[in-house]
Amino acid sequence: MYVLREQNRNSNIGNSYGFVCRTLEKQCGIQHLGSNEKYEFVELLKLLNAKERLLASKFFCQLPANMGSFRVLLQLQQLGILTASEYILSKEHSDQLQVDLIIFLESEFELLTNVFISAAYDVESGVKLTSILTAALGNLYAGLVSNPKISNLGYVEPLRRSLPDDALRVCINMHLSTLLELHRSEDITEAFANFSAWINQGVDELTFVKHICDKLFASHHQEVLQFLFKQSNMDGFKEWKFYLILVQSIASVADSETTAFIKKHLKNRLLHTASSGCLKSLLHLLLTARAATATTMDIQSNLDNYAKWYKQNIGEMTYILGAEKFQVILGLLEESLVYERELLYLEIHVTIAISPGGRLVQSYKTKCRAYASQLKAKAKKKILNESNTN
Repeated sequence: MYVLREQNRNSNIGNSYGFVCRTLEKQCGIQHLGSNEKYEFVELLKLLNAKERLLASKFFCQLPANMGSFRVLLQLQQLGILTASEYILSKEHSDQLQVDLIIFLESEFELLTNVFISAAYDVESGVKLTSILTAALGNLYAGLVSNPKISNLGYVEPLRRSLPDDALRVCINMHLSTLLELHRSEDITEAFANFSAWINQGVDELTFVKHICDKLFASHHQEVLQFLFKQSNMDGFKEWKFYLILVQSIASVADSETTAFIKKHLKNRLLHTASSGCLKSLLHLLLTARAATATTMDIQSNLDNYAKWYKQNIGEMTYILGAEKFQVILGLLEESLVYERELLYLEIHVTIAISPGGRLVQSYKTKCRAYASQLKAKAKKKILNESNTN
């Protein structure tokens, strides 16, 4: 209680200040208050002068967390004595920090909103608060990956309703960065090999991603996609799993404007790839197109959607590409074959005609069929080995 002893030596401290501090500590041990008790407590806090308010805030931050601590913190925040952000920063090096933030995320939405606002606008502490919040979100989402039932993410809608537009954008980007970091692939081949499994997992198990897309990202889907497309083009990008799940989650609920935005992006990506001759750009295009067309709960419908996209963009690319760039894309498609791992998607490449045909197209088709045969043989061998093992 050294704070109290220090305070008593200060001539600006009233005789009743010690009583206020004892009341603060007592209030933290009470989970619920009646309306009269709340009113009396607030009126007591209003009696504090500027110096006492500062010392009371420091005193509160030193108290151990108790069942009524965050109710008291909210009252302190409403009176301008201590904000949730200031409280969190005071716990920066405490083991209690992440526990407190998980409680904020579960039930203390007004306090949480204050921390997100400060992260967006506070020049001095914004970066530090962003790091703290990102760590808390990462812990929560990692837990949801293991057990999707540990949280209903009730904080998402209150945040969207409460945050100013600029702060909401910062909040959305923070969530996107955290989600992407939940999984890193060894290389892009892993994304091709696990595409359908990841999408199915996103639909069936990792439903918290869709919840965030539907509730927090609502009315901001195009901004979210712009963020995802930009991040996934960075050198060394490995966060393919949740990139694909996020694109699929947004595409599956996209309105007509967002759907048109996705189609335009894919078309521009094809033109860019034809100009750059970059294999990674084509691989990115194929994966993104598959995620963006997996908009239903039916596998065959999703394959049909991808086939339609492939026909309109690859099959008919001669209408938007000159002869030289047409050959560039054909060459890249041949190079991309070794990355393909899912026969159902590769068979679409085998089946869909590429106009206007010709020797180069036939060469690509022949290699497609040969590689598809290899995948079929591997699949049969795997089934045979598994049956022999059993």
